[in-house]
Amino acid sequence: MNVCYTDTLKTDCEDLLTRFQVTDSVRYEDFSAVWREMKFSTIFHGKMGDVEKRNFSREALSTACHYFFPPYSFQIRVGALYLLYGLYNTQLCQPKEAIRLALKDWEEVEAFQQDVINAQHFDAAYILRKMFLTKVFHFTAMPHLLFYRIKQKMPRQEICEEFRDRTAKVNTLITTDALEEITNVHEHYQKMKCAISSDKTQPDKALSLIKQDLVSDLRNFALDFHEWQENRKRKLKHALKKEAHGMEEEKKEEDGGGEGSSPVNESSVRAQMLEKIKSKSYGHVTEAPKSRRHRQVELESSGSGSDQGKVEKGGGKRRRLAEKGKKALKKYEVKQEVAMETDPQRLSMPMIAEEDDSDTKEVIPPPKRRRKR
Repeated sequence: MNVCYTDTLKTDCEDLLTRFQVTDSVRYEDFSAVWREMKFSTIFHGKMGDVEKRNFSREALSTACHYFFPPYSFQIRVGALYLLYGLYNTQLCQPKEAIRLALKDWEEVEAFQQDVINAQHFDAAYILRKMFLTKVFHFTAMPHLLFYRIKQKMPRQEICEEFRDRTAKVNTLITTDALEEITNVHEHYQKMKCAISSDKTQPDKALSLIKQDLVSDLRNFALDFHEWQENRKRKLKHALKKEAHGMEEEKKEEDGGGEGSSPVNESSVRAQMLEKIKSKSYGHVTEAPKSRRHRQVELESSGSGSDQGKVEKGGGKRRRLAEKGKKALKKYEVKQEVAMETDPQRLSMPMIAEEDDSDTKEVIPPPKRRRKR
């Protein structure tokens, strides 16, 4: 992707979001009015090939998706949602290029959807729900496409300070000095009302145009907002810790208890594994051939529970056969000795007579007979 495309796309997106920020609204009709005024749908018009068109659509969606996540304000994020919706539906690629949504950003999307529903911005909630149902998002592991064996440093997009969410605006506006100043002005205002009233001790009811406890209300509002912000951060940290703890437990279970297990547990686990291997290897009895059916081995559970679980059914028969074989071998050896003693010629080696060369005759092969046809 050419670098000039990224810069020009970023400039156009920021120009559109700036005009939408001026409206001070999150309604879709206001965004569509800005979209039509800028003729933003013509961004895909031009003489481009199929490959370049797809790359340009992918780059445009990636650039607009950058403004959909923190630290940008709520209005800018809603505008980025509308922008993604418009770019996806006006692109010229077939099939359409999906919006890459990384796994690390999924929690932010869920929290944004819940905030939109709680604030009753139903047009934004409807568009986000429709994008989910039409499978606009492509759920991926990384926000950008990675390539094998390519060391490419992805350029980081700079954060636009005009769109940044000012989370500490309440704390900067309602300070201790500001509250003291408001208190002094309020007391002076009350004294002036008493001076022009018929009753000098308290002002008339016709002059009571503001709340009497204005300063205390402002202080309580600031404290409530600060507590809500801290609770939200605490819940987010707790959810992240819980998820990390769950992943660690799964890894420990996969590793068989982890490295922190005692040597006693490791030895017991190893003994159990060896016992399973032995039971598998000795628990299977192969069928013997027909000539050895009398020596077939059967498994029986021993009373002691040790490895002596193999009992041969024909043990006594084998013993008797072995004894008979030994006796027959001894009788054969005795007969051989007696025969050698009675016949002395058996002791001499057999002599091979030498053949004379004169007696040798050429062996003429017989003639071959022809087959009659």
